[in-house]
Amino acid sequence: MNRKDLIRMYLNAETTCEQERELADSFTAVPPADEEEMTVYRMMQAVSPIQLPELPDAGYEFDRMMQPATARSFYTWGLALSGVAAAILALILITGKPEKSVIPATPPIDNSKLIQQLSLISKIIPPENGRLEFRPAGDGFVMTAYFSDGRTASYILAPLDSARSFKLISLKH
Repeated sequence: MNRKDLIRMYLNAETTCEQERELADSFTAVPPADEEEMTVYRMMQAVSPIQLPELPDAGYEFDRMMQPATARSFYTWGLALSGVAAAILALILITGKPEKSVIPATPPIDNSKLIQQLSLISKIIPPENGRLEFRPAGDGFVMTAYFSDGRTASYILAPLDSARSFKLISLKH
């Protein structure tokens, strides 16, 4: 069969192994003449037969898999026990005792500054319109405003920045 027919069959995947060897041998004897032959030549150079690794001897493989039960058991148990011991040790090291959370201490509030601030707040309502009453509650105060018309309003005063300012929260009656 000539090379053109073999190339056509090769490109259509109709060649046998012997025909592909014949085509490869023809390229060895006579170099490719045109672009089509050069393309097929490059394709054949890129393709190489699959090399299968040699399989182990079946008898050796059978013996390897069927080792005496005592040897395999000792090895397996040894690995299993060391793995369990490592897991328990890791669990103890990772979890451990939780540390007690430490709440940062707030700096003590200077009472003189606090009293100055409260006296400034008390001047919000002039005496003829009512009065303010301060009752300690936690770190702050509950301020109740008594108005001359009988109405009252209560607020929570929480000191901020060492009593240089207050957070004022309104309470409904």
